[in-house]
Amino acid sequence: MSKIVCLTFLLAIILTVISPTAAAGLEERWRNHQNNNCCPVAICEFEKGDPFIHKRNTNPFDGFIQFTETFNNQLFVSGFLDAENFQKDTTAGKQGLDVHVADCNLKNIDGVLDLDDVDDIFDRPFVGVIPNKKVRQLVGQCCIVADDKQNDQIIAVAKVKQAIRCGRNKKILIKDL
Repeated sequence: MSKIVCLTFLLAIILTVISPTAAAGLEERWRNHQNNNCCPVAICEFEKGDPFIHKRNTNPFDGFIQFTETFNNQLFVSGFLDAENFQKDTTAGKQGLDVHVADCNLKNIDGVLDLDDVDDIFDRPFVGVIPNKKVRQLVGQCCIVADDKQNDQIIAVAKVKQAIRCGRNKKILIKDL
């Protein structure tokens, strides 16, 4: 899946989910150059066939998980995982799968963030909101999908990369993904 298609798809999700009044407030904050407000963004990008170091596995699906830090101390999680042979209209947890953000050493996938309860995580665009998390806690970690029925057999891994950095060195890093 090309990065341009993924980013266009993400923009469509954000515009659909955010109400017009909330979007107007967000736009006002982005335009306010005196406050230098910014929403940091990070992304995991899965590509079918990409190898990862864990029992010589390769990712079985394409897609991405994006993390956007909001102004309300919440993490907006969205994405699309195009996976074969997974159930639609349900959570990963109900399918016996774990979807986590954790340390890339893969020794313990319980870590920074648990996405098992996000609805429609496979084969549909999904969104979720996680309170009290920051993008900086995720960058450098890994998005991990594991089969809980097989003692957390890891089936997919993608590294969390910074897409938009805020602060003094504000930068859009999309080209680096």
